[in-house]
Amino acid sequence: MSEVAVHFARDHMDAEVAVSALRAARLHPRIALDTTLGGGLTSNTGRRVIFVPAEEEGRARDVLDEQPLEEPEDNPVLRMIVIVAIITGLLLATPFVAQACYGL
Repeated sequence: MSEVAVHFARDHMDAEVAVSALRAARLHPRIALDTTLGGGLTSNTGRRVIFVPAEEEGRARDVLDEQPLEEPEDNPVLRMIVIVAIITGLLLATPFVAQACYGL
């Protein structure tokens, strides 16, 4: 059974309120602590994520009045421009870094 995240709560109390509303609608929510800080670090504090089974996602979002997360549109031209700009910047910075490091 796959689960989907339907709500991100700021704290434990907000998560419990959301879970109570979902249980009142006879859904099967689960609270998980979002412990990731990036870079592989973890924490015992932070926001809570409410998961429901995938087949209950639509009803859960209706109960919580949550909109599905919209995926940003992929723009390959913009991505290519950013990559070229970064590479160009690195190539232009190379002589200055060499001068600073090796005193040339």
